[in-house]
Amino acid sequence: MLEVQLISCVLELKKINSNSKIDVVVVLYEGVTLLDVAGPAEALNDARKCNKRAPDPAGYQLNYVVLGGRDWVNSSTGLPLKGVCQKDSLQSFHTLLIPGAPEAALIAAIGDPRVMADLRSLVGRAERLASVCTGAFLLGELGLLDGRRVTTHWAGLAELAERYPKAGVAQDRLYEQDGPIWTSAGVLSGVDMALAIIEQDMSREVAMATARQLVTFLVRHGGQSQFSAPITLQEQAVSERLGLLVAYLQERLDQPCSVADMARVVSMSERSLHRHCKTSFAMTPSQLLTELRLEHARSLLLTATRSIKTVAASTGYATASSLTKAFTERYGVAPSHYRAHFA
Repeated sequence: MLEVQLISCVLELKKINSNSKIDVVVVLYEGVTLLDVAGPAEALNDARKCNKRAPDPAGYQLNYVVLGGRDWVNSSTGLPLKGVCQKDSLQSFHTLLIPGAPEAALIAAIGDPRVMADLRSLVGRAERLASVCTGAFLLGELGLLDGRRVTTHWAGLAELAERYPKAGVAQDRLYEQDGPIWTSAGVLSGVDMALAIIEQDMSREVAMATARQLVTFLVRHGGQSQFSAPITLQEQAVSERLGLLVAYLQERLDQPCSVADMARVVSMSERSLHRHCKTSFAMTPSQLLTELRLEHARSLLLTATRSIKTVAASTGYATASSLTKAFTERYGVAPSHYRAHFA
C-alpha cells in the first residue's frame, strides 16, 4: 500500500508540460484490444504531422513495451504485436497509455504478477497516465483510481465502481481527466481522449487538423453520452425498413420532410408507420425526426464558428428561436448555454 501511495504522490508532483518532444509508452499484453492500441496511437502519430508550426521532430514519440517479460503478444484479433523497446531502457517519459482487453484477457493480465510488476514500474516513471476502455481496471489494481473521477466502457461501469469503491466512477462519459490521470470509455472514445490530449498539449488547431486527417465525424467533448441517437435508434428498430428510415433522415436533416415522405421511403401507409415508430422508438415519426435534428444540433454547437442561426438552418429549423425553443424543451438548456459549457 505504501508503494501505491508513493506512486500517486509522484504523479501529483510532476508537472505536465507541452514539450517539443513528448515521449509516449504504449503497453502491450496478451489479448489486448487492437483498436485500443491503434486508435489513440494513430491520432498521436498524426498530430506530429499536423503540428505545422513546430519544427520536426516536435510531437509524440511512440514506444511500445510488452509487459510480463515477453517479446511479443497476440492482440484480441489474433494479430501479433511486438514491443519496440525494453521496459528497463526507459528511465522517465511523459505519457503511459494503457489499453484495455476483453474480460478473459484482462483477468489474466491482472492475475499475472509479472505483468502487474512491469506496469507498476512504468507507472512510477510517467508524468501522465491514460487508459482506454477496460484499461482503467489495471490502474485500479494499482490503487491509482482512489479519489479520482474516472470512467470506462458502459458495460464495465458498475463493476469498476464495485471493485474500486474509492474511485468516483462517472457514468456515461466518453473520457474523463482528473489531474494527470485520463480514462476513456469504449474503444473509439480512446481516439476522442487522444484528440483532447493533443488539444491540451499543443492546440485546438492541431487537434482539429488531426481529426480531419483521421476523417473522424467531429471532435467530441468528454461530457457527451457514450451513445449517439442515430445508433441507439437504429438498434431499437424492429425492422430493416425502420433502420433505413433513420439513416435516410440522418442524411437530410436540413431538408423538409413530412410523415408522408417518410412513409413513402419505407413503403408503408402513414398509419402503419406511426404504429411501427411507436412500437420501436416510443415516438411518432415527427418526434423521431425532431430527435435526430436536435442530436445533430448538439454536435454542431460544439464548434464555436457556427452561429445559432446557421445551426438552425443545418438542422431543418426556420429560425434560431424555433431551434432554441425545441432544444430547451428537449435538453433543459438553451443552445447558447450548451455551447458555453461544452464547446
